[in-house]
Amino acid sequence: MEDFGQILRAAIALFIIIDPIGLIPVFMALTHDATPQERRALLTQAVYVAFILMLLFAFTGTGILSLFGISIADFKIAGGILLLVIALRITNEAHYGVSAGGRPGVVPLAVPLLVGPGAITTTIVLIGTRGLWITVSAVVLVFLVSYIVFRYVGYLYIILGKTGADVVAKIMGMLLAAIAIQFVREGLQEIFRL
Repeated sequence: MEDFGQILRAAIALFIIIDPIGLIPVFMALTHDATPQERRALLTQAVYVAFILMLLFAFTGTGILSLFGISIADFKIAGGILLLVIALRITNEAHYGVSAGGRPGVVPLAVPLLVGPGAITTTIVLIGTRGLWITVSAVVLVFLVSYIVFRYVGYLYIILGKTGADVVAKIMGMLLAAIAIQFVREGLQEIFRL
């Protein structure tokens, strides 16, 4: 039961950072001229590619840190600062004005919208703090929920509207800022304990 609680906490952190509900207006803008079937195919492809990339970072992230001699505490501080910058952008900017040129696919839907710096940072930090099994389980859970959200993106956009999706994104940005501060605080505590 304790493992499930850790998986759930890790999944919530990742879900907030990936923010599939807040990305609904972006996806609608990028696929505005696509049929519903084409939109579903593009979003399914994006989720699958993003999921594989996240698993790749989950399995290789700590190895990359070791290669460069970076501790988890160092990465927590750097990642926390990066997440804080992303959170500030989310809460302070209208970042949904995306131009839909051609057919979007893996880029920018999978990368950097689903698997961006924040998601990568969080995954690597979670590996170091919660372990591989919990992190991989959280990644699977988040992408399963994200797939369901994107499968019904048209309906959700009708329900939320642009304003509703923007409000959700702002709330997610505030929660992301809190997670960022937590990462920095934990990293500093680990460094000063040494």
